[in-house]
Amino acid sequence: MSSTIGCRILAKLSRCRLSGLPLRIIVARRFSNTAEKVESTNSCAPAPQPGEIQAALLKEFSSPLVIENLESPRRTRETEVLIDVHYCALNVSDALLSQNLYTFEPKLPMILGHEFVGKLAEVGAEAEKNGYKVGDKVIALNKERYGGLAEKCLAEVGDIWKVPSMKSASSADLASTLDSYITALVALERKVELNEDDMILINVGVSGIGLAAVDLATNVFRAKVIGVCATENWADRARDMGAFAALKYSNKKLLNQIEDIAAERDIKAIFDDEDGAYFKKMLSCFTDIYKDATLKDLLRNDSFAVVVHHLSREGRVIIAGTAATVTDNRSEVQKGSFSITGFNLAEYKKKKPDIYRQAGDDVLQFLEEGLIAPSYSLIAGMHKVNDALQSISEDILPGKVVIDMRNKEAEIKKIVT
Repeated sequence: MSSTIGCRILAKLSRCRLSGLPLRIIVARRFSNTAEKVESTNSCAPAPQPGEIQAALLKEFSSPLVIENLESPRRTRETEVLIDVHYCALNVSDALLSQNLYTFEPKLPMILGHEFVGKLAEVGAEAEKNGYKVGDKVIALNKERYGGLAEKCLAEVGDIWKVPSMKSASSADLASTLDSYITALVALERKVELNEDDMILINVGVSGIGLAAVDLATNVFRAKVIGVCATENWADRARDMGAFAALKYSNKKLLNQIEDIAAERDIKAIFDDEDGAYFKKMLSCFTDIYKDATLKDLLRNDSFAVVVHHLSREGRVIIAGTAATVTDNRSEVQKGSFSITGFNLAEYKKKKPDIYRQAGDDVLQFLEEGLIAPSYSLIAGMHKVNDALQSISEDILPGKVVIDMRNKEAEIKKIVT
């Protein structure tokens, strides 16, 4: 295998500014079952061994993941379950972790992947008490433990959800749903109490959480969404999800475009007088990321934030999405006379686990009812994981990459219309 496969992941992102964006963008839409095969480089992997599992290990930063045979993990607590992993989603955090560019430095060797679907192979007393049994199909959100890029993985019972019987979503869809959609749902529902017919401006950038927020705000809350995106392809994806309007970011045109769209909603004074200056100041906390931040900053999944602007005469406008001013380990960032509320799902789960659990249940119900349409852009067999991981940084995909953990030699396929 070429030593360059996976080695360049995100290397240029730490240097690039979005204004140049010298990256190729691939748009994927969920509304078709067809798939386009993408050229892939074969990964070397050992032959499976009886009694062992295969896993993709991160052994050295900025290097390809290594496929190895390992002993199966064993439960040591009654709160743990053992899952046979079928599909694992690769998130931006996985790509950043592989380059040691994330918010924490992982201890190596490490098995990436915190979002996956599979069947319960072993359960403890706590899982049985909560109605789980061996053979149940579950989704896991292993944000603290990771480990999903292995044929078997341990998870806490509080981090799994039973998969409802549904025809509207495949297992690969399910593997790429909960992280982004729970984050967006809690932020919109708990932080701003989004109402039907509210106008909300979502700074999508190149964020999967931003697209999830567009989907939820439009199709669940029935709000009017203006999406601001890094590229026209991402704006197309936001429109596909039902956004009232979606714009590619342009520093010179953005304010005029928003003013024109607001006027269509009979909000004519959005930028007038002190009220307008206040709104511009808040908006800059989100859109300044296009001017000053690196793509690495834009891709971080812990930079989702919300703020409400109350217009003195014509209601309110909500701004949400990727923000330029979010600091680690703080729930609020003060900016002038207003407060932008940042949202980090891992921290929120620790503080309010019941709400975290309920949000997961709600997202699955929305999916079962066909209200939301999460998507993935690429799917590949486990032995093609390095090619798939590389695609996250080089293509900036508007849907997640999914790894098929059972059909290990499956070629990379791009999901297209």
